[in-house]
Amino acid sequence: MKTIAIDLDDTLNDFTATLHGRTFVRDESHALTEEVFQDYLARLRGHAPDEGTLLSTEFTFFRYKIHQEVYTRARARADGVAFLQALRRDGWRIVICTQRDLRRAQDATRQWLRENDIPFDYLFMAGNKIVFCRAWGIDLLVDNDAFNIEHGERYGVKVYYPAEAQPTRPVRTDHDIYLYAPRAFTSFAEIMPWIAK
Repeated sequence: MKTIAIDLDDTLNDFTATLHGRTFVRDESHALTEEVFQDYLARLRGHAPDEGTLLSTEFTFFRYKIHQEVYTRARARADGVAFLQALRRDGWRIVICTQRDLRRAQDATRQWLRENDIPFDYLFMAGNKIVFCRAWGIDLLVDNDAFNIEHGERYGVKVYYPAEAQPTRPVRTDHDIYLYAPRAFTSFAEIMPWIAK
């Protein structure tokens, strides 16, 4: 059975656009002043790291709450949904592989997948998707993470990524040396002929 792993945020949905475009309203559950709430929101949108040394801080809890809201509000890419539905009809095994903390976001993620008619066989949290794919014997990955785009080829994982994702180094195109050079796509439909080989 052919297997493919696919990322969620900013690959199959519009996570960043939702994070930046949505209006978030402070309520009592945030336990923050309006000033702190707006400061944290600006830091989150600017990808500022948590400055503390603790694993759990007021800011990390805030980030979790906002991300939970974005997970449920982000829109699925229609072409991505159609791509996965076509793979399902063709008998593919579909592995959703995300960096989301599924200990907290499992229910919201599964509900979002159901609501958007996205077929899948497995849902996993993986910090290093290249290692995950190698361990599971998966050689096809659709992901926007620069690390995976940059290093997948070295470990035999073919990476397909949304064109708007920017690798940190130029992508090599010498297929004689790099057999699995990553490929950018503007529509999920472009991937079909690449994986049909």
